[in-house]
Amino acid sequence: MSKQLSPKDAKRPSSGKIDTTIVVALFALIGTLATALFNSPVILEWLRNKPTATALSAPLQSPSDSSKVTAGSSTAQGQLSSNSSNPLPVAPAPLPSGGSVDCLAKYFADIEPTRQISIEEGASGQDYPILSQDLAKTDFLGPIGIRLTKNGKMIAGISFIFFIDSHLFKLTSVVDSKCQGVAQYSNADRGGDRNMLQDSDTLKIELAEGLFSLRLTFWGPADFRFTFLQL
Repeated sequence: MSKQLSPKDAKRPSSGKIDTTIVVALFALIGTLATALFNSPVILEWLRNKPTATALSAPLQSPSDSSKVTAGSSTAQGQLSSNSSNPLPVAPAPLPSGGSVDCLAKYFADIEPTRQISIEEGASGQDYPILSQDLAKTDFLGPIGIRLTKNGKMIAGISFIFFIDSHLFKLTSVVDSKCQGVAQYSNADRGGDRNMLQDSDTLKIELAEGLFSLRLTFWGPADFRFTFLQL
């Protein structure tokens, strides 16, 4: 005779067993969701535009930086090729301050070196012997060049002709340390034409280095005498 189940036993599920119908249904649901997800247009677009690991690891470089690198490489290559065949020319050294030898040489180009004299600021009664060949002349002496200096540096240049019978110093030009024409100078004793100085007249010169006076004297019969002072 079979044993009948009580109502309590009928409601109790069998332990240790999984309903296969439920499992199959879960797998089907997961598959459906995965298919729908990967076929989504949004997901597909994201995957296409996703940056690769290589692009992310590479440093960003602006167009200006790349142009600098290119220009630098071209310059370096140009210098190497130039040095290997034709060395670059060396830039000339800057001219010393306080006057230029080249400037003065050009300024005194028509005056013989023996007719040039350098007078330092502070000199009083500096003599210049007149050349014997000049003494043979009866009309004028020169042209003669004067290089005015302060602490050994040129601050002005003067050229003149001396007329013996008139005892007249006639200035032909007055320039500054750059061999540019001096605007401010005058005959301090007589006024009038600043390029005409009688024997022992004083020339007043205004330069960038200050105000100076130059006295020109015919210390005959064979010398000139100069006094050059800062005022």
